[in-house]
Amino acid sequence: MADDSAEQQLLAEVLTGAEAMAKLAARDEDFRAAVDAFRALDGESMHALLEQHGLLERCEVICRWLQSKETILLCLELAGPPPATDENPPDARELADVVARVTADEELVELLATAVQERDGAAWRELIEKQKLERFSHLLCHWVCVVYYRLVCEVVCVPIRIERPHLIPELVAAGEALRRLTANEQGFAAVEKAVLANRCETVGEELGRIGLRIDPFCSLICEWFCSRRCVLLCLRLCRVFPLEAIKSEIEEMREFALAGGELAKQRASLDRLTAAILREDVETVESLVKELKFERYCIQFCHWVCFLRCRRFCFCVCPPSSIAVFTKIGALYYETAVNSEAPGNGLTVSDSRAFYDTLRLNGGLSVVDGAPRIEYRFEVVQTNADGTKLANGNPIQDSDWVAVTPAQIRPTNIGSFVRPHFPPPPFLDVVEVWVGAAGPNRYEITPTADGWIAVPPFTPTAPEFPTPGSGWRFVPGSDLIEFDTTTLAPSVVTVDEATVNAGSSAANPLQTDVYYGIRMRMRNQGDTSDGTDAGTCVHVAINNTRYDNISHHPYWPGGLFGANHELAVASIGIAELAAAPCSLLKDTLTVEFTAAHSNLGSVTISMEGPGGPYAFTPNPAAAQNPGENWYGTADPSGGWTFKGLDPCAYLLKLTVDPLLTTGDSDPLPLVDYIAFCKGHA
Repeated sequence: MADDSAEQQLLAEVLTGAEAMAKLAARDEDFRAAVDAFRALDGESMHALLEQHGLLERCEVICRWLQSKETILLCLELAGPPPATDENPPDARELADVVARVTADEELVELLATAVQERDGAAWRELIEKQKLERFSHLLCHWVCVVYYRLVCEVVCVPIRIERPHLIPELVAAGEALRRLTANEQGFAAVEKAVLANRCETVGEELGRIGLRIDPFCSLICEWFCSRRCVLLCLRLCRVFPLEAIKSEIEEMREFALAGGELAKQRASLDRLTAAILREDVETVESLVKELKFERYCIQFCHWVCFLRCRRFCFCVCPPSSIAVFTKIGALYYETAVNSEAPGNGLTVSDSRAFYDTLRLNGGLSVVDGAPRIEYRFEVVQTNADGTKLANGNPIQDSDWVAVTPAQIRPTNIGSFVRPHFPPPPFLDVVEVWVGAAGPNRYEITPTADGWIAVPPFTPTAPEFPTPGSGWRFVPGSDLIEFDTTTLAPSVVTVDEATVNAGSSAANPLQTDVYYGIRMRMRNQGDTSDGTDAGTCVHVAINNTRYDNISHHPYWPGGLFGANHELAVASIGIAELAAAPCSLLKDTLTVEFTAAHSNLGSVTISMEGPGGPYAFTPNPAAAQNPGENWYGTADPSGGWTFKGLDPCAYLLKLTVDPLLTTGDSDPLPLVDYIAFCKGHA
């Protein structure tokens, strides 16, 4: 082990595992049910059983014991007993080459996976005999089982049902990782040397030098080295205690669990044997095994301890990390659905919409058990129209980015704590996790004054998480913050349209888009740096302009005379009624309209009544500023005439579509209307 504290932690884990397995093995029916649930990847049954015995918090400890034990039993079944001696075993480079070759062949890797997943001896023999891999059979089997049962534990100890793990892609990825490592002879030799010396930091450094200290390659390489090492180590430590023939696998497993429980009652003896294995002290291991009458279980106990050490060793080589990533505004990926790369216009690609109101900034959180807890915050910077510089024309610097404050964040649900609830039928207990929103059955996160949001732990603990009971897990959602863009200056501009009537130009200003870059930063909790990039949208167009005192047919008694806080200007009128309110129209109809917005979409004028609907076309003079400010009159289109209409009541409508979006939804078009009556000409 790397240090005394790490060894003490492993000794404690061995004790905990031995006690838990002995408790589970106290009743034959319960132990068999646990093994059946493990083999069937039945997380619901496993959780029900462990909760019944008060062992739910130890699911992962129990699963690691089963993982180690099943690996030994299945490889005895598929590959036969390991060699009686460890002399001249295949060296690491030979085995790596075999793994890389087999996993690169679609037919061979399928045989490999089928043999382990289906416990198919015929498939294993076909692979070994056809490829002449007899020397590698046990080492190869042990590695595949370690990978497979790791995936099984990821299912069995999750409180919700998830799909069966995919072994073949995992084996292929591991083979590719080893192929890349073996391509660097010096690097491979350095990694192997550091593994044998138990120097996890050095292994990580060497993998980093050749670009392989990245997921998933780093953990897969470490897992492969550890698998090979455990097989060879335990053969050397327990060579004088060969495995006996096994008549009943589950009965043998239960007997080992009960024997481990008895050994756990002798804490000092358990620690001494475990420590001797960790030191790789052959003489002491042999002596203690005989003293404790533990000969029958030497090799399997050694494999379990070695496996636990490997897990901690690989955590050191490839430190687990949780991540947060910002990829979308609402439902839109900003890299592809928004012209967000400078010199883009910041509008949506498909329909040229600007963003407004509250934006759901999302992407995702990946919270890894055992990894340092993380926190994130969003930052903004005001840019020019194409995002190449600041709004003031200066180059953009890191120091120009400003944190999004708690006051700018609307309540956001970023996930939930969940746990299975039994007895059957199983369902989930849920505690919602919210940023900035307290309430019953909620876990509230309050951002710091400078905007950092602390991501909850994978497994909550008291007193931070006061909800009683065990088995809780944090399941993140995709949402990160609900960002209120109306808090951005000068995002909200109010334009007074008090002097504007239908048919005349809207009041300025109309070009009211502002442009901002949005980025997310991430760091470990406790870190005081400004974090690392977790997604940057270079710039987007934002428009929160509101229009006040819009004239809606003021000459119509009972009409609206000064509508406020509207998204666009939409006003329609009739010149004849402006001259003589409430008069009966006979010979002429002069339609007047004003439609304005800096991102103006469709403008439609229509009329409902007998024989309708009737369409209109704005006359050429109406498009004074195409795309921004349309005003003037409109003429009938489609061959109809006003004189030809039947005397009756009619409704004239103007529909204006401001091109805005939250990324999730677009505002409804604005509608203005006026009713009138036509008399006989």
